[in-house]
Amino acid sequence: MIKIVLAAVGLTGLLASCGGTLIVQPSDPVRNLQLNAYQSQYTLPTAYTDTATGTTYPKGTSIICDNLTTRLSVELTWDGTISMVGARLVGRDTGSTRTVYSSDFGDLYSARPTSVEFVVGPNTAPLSVESKRLSSQDIVVTPVNTFTVKGATFVDLQAQSSDGTKSNVVQSVQALPVADCTL
Repeated sequence: MIKIVLAAVGLTGLLASCGGTLIVQPSDPVRNLQLNAYQSQYTLPTAYTDTATGTTYPKGTSIICDNLTTRLSVELTWDGTISMVGARLVGRDTGSTRTVYSSDFGDLYSARPTSVEFVVGPNTAPLSVESKRLSSQDIVVTPVNTFTVKGATFVDLQAQSSDGTKSNVVQSVQALPVADCTL
């Protein structure tokens, strides 16, 4: 960070000595981050009642398949600009976490809901996430044939502006079941 500041100061001095004008565009810090929707690549083929919590998940509920690579998509809106998004999986029963970050978006305004995707590798949820970057894409939803639920994980999201301002943290409404699945 200090190197970046020194480089910026040096560049300012260089431009000033050449008679140039330096214009700094202020960022519009992120605020009011909202999680509108989230969807997993895989869904429950039937309703399921979690014996640990008594929560009933209806047919079609998004799940993370612990034995398969699972793509998760989140739809966000916010005020101001963001330069990146962080997604943290939090194990409901273990409290274990793993965070991944998007690549730099520049200063992206949210004129409409924006989808961001990340990938959870096999045998890692809710403990960790495959080290892939977030990207803006759609996923194809696939119901699994059979499943054995092993636990559940929440998804926490936070955005950051290029000036370092961080948004509020938003969390999935309910924990996503983590299961071994067959397709």
